[in-house]
Amino acid sequence: MTARRRFPPVQARSRATVEKILDGATRVLSSSGYAAMSTNRVADEAGVSVGSLYRYFADKDEIFEELRSRAGDAVLARITGSVTAVVGQPARAGVRTVIAALVTALEENGPVVRALINEVPMGTQSNVLPEIERGLGTFTRIYVAQMAPGMPGAEMDARIYLAMGITLNSCLRIALERPSGLDREHLIDLVADMLALGLSETPLRR
Repeated sequence: MTARRRFPPVQARSRATVEKILDGATRVLSSSGYAAMSTNRVADEAGVSVGSLYRYFADKDEIFEELRSRAGDAVLARITGSVTAVVGQPARAGVRTVIAALVTALEENGPVVRALINEVPMGTQSNVLPEIERGLGTFTRIYVAQMAPGMPGAEMDARIYLAMGITLNSCLRIALERPSGLDREHLIDLVADMLALGLSETPLRR
């Protein structure tokens, strides 16, 4: 567990310094990755002294935990906003809107999410991905209940479980790993089509 922030920023000047540090850390993550993110490197990138950095953060893991927390909040806020926006939309259009919102949120927080997936040691920080999956779960359950009201509960649980993995992994690939030759919007459409089909079809009779 990381240490509690040494001196929580209260005054505007202190808050501005913390934001400079976090912005600098994000730039280091984006250009060089988590392994290269040291307190000296972050302070230099942020244009603050190392002493100023240590006034607010004990080490690089504490800086990253703040970035992780903010990224998680930002992604979940965008998902929540998209779920609210799709009320009344046709089902397929609603699914597409939520998927597009998730891709955009992952793109906006790419350096932090990429570090969480590829570089941060397991157990160092709590992962943002299960939080995102839980945020999608409620929307998906409502969608399935509307599109396939007769689906047995066990079947619904199984499909939602798989759909969450497909959705998150597909959106991560689109946001962070998409080859230049593949169209972003077309990929989002394909994911929406797969999910709409898989979540709404009548279960097969055995």
